[in-house]
Amino acid sequence: MERPGGPWDPGLQIERTTLAWLRTALTFVVGMLVLLRLIAHESNLAAAVCGALTLPLGVAISWLAWRRHLRIERGLHAETPLPGGALPAAVAALAVLAGCSGLIYVLFA
Repeated sequence: MERPGGPWDPGLQIERTTLAWLRTALTFVVGMLVLLRLIAHESNLAAAVCGALTLPLGVAISWLAWRRHLRIERGLHAETPLPGGALPAAVAALAVLAGCSGLIYVLFA
């Protein structure tokens, strides 16, 4: 049975999902800033390399989350396929890089 407004349910809470992705990105960025501060006490070069790898990815995740939100909203109204997995892949990559940065801190400390 199809609803009069379309096949999608407006209660899907696209906004809540987007905010969750943005909170995840913000958490990674803040956590990485704290970790970079700790790494900088041991090696400025290691901190610069870790920051150059992780902080732009945190900003990219925020951009991907917003773009995904817009594409999902348009896609639900137009009944087109929903976006792929670029955002979860970017978050996984950031988690791996954050773990490697933490490992660098442990090895240098």
